[in-house]
Amino acid sequence: MKDMYSALVEELLQFFLSEKYTVVGAADIEQYQHPTALENDGYGDQQPKRPDVFAFDEINKRFVIGVVKISEDDLESVHSLTQYDVFFDHKNSANGKPSRVCFILPTGSIAQFTGIITHYIHPDYWENLTIIRAKTENQGS
Repeated sequence: MKDMYSALVEELLQFFLSEKYTVVGAADIEQYQHPTALENDGYGDQQPKRPDVFAFDEINKRFVIGVVKISEDDLESVHSLTQYDVFFDHKNSANGKPSRVCFILPTGSIAQFTGIITHYIHPDYWENLTIIRAKTENQGS
């Protein structure tokens, strides 16, 4: 699983760079710091949640949160549901703009994830959601 995770963090990082986002942190990528955990204002498991990639979009003046989801078992876990709340609640404190939240998933998990996320988060947040189809596929799952 670690290799798949690292490959998807790298894919997410490349997507962020292609979008010209200023990358602040990326998990397990040598030249970047590990992203800082974001404060949890009372959701789910009450724990702060750490993005896998964290960046700033200079054009739209908002943060961009990148999340890797490898396993379908994890899509509705308490940890994941809390991540969704914390990440979609995150805003740029300077201008109040909500963060864009990008999820990268293996192709086989996208339909299930879309069903979960569109039922779990309020439709007002959907415009801040980006789902990325992973090029790297999970071997042996």
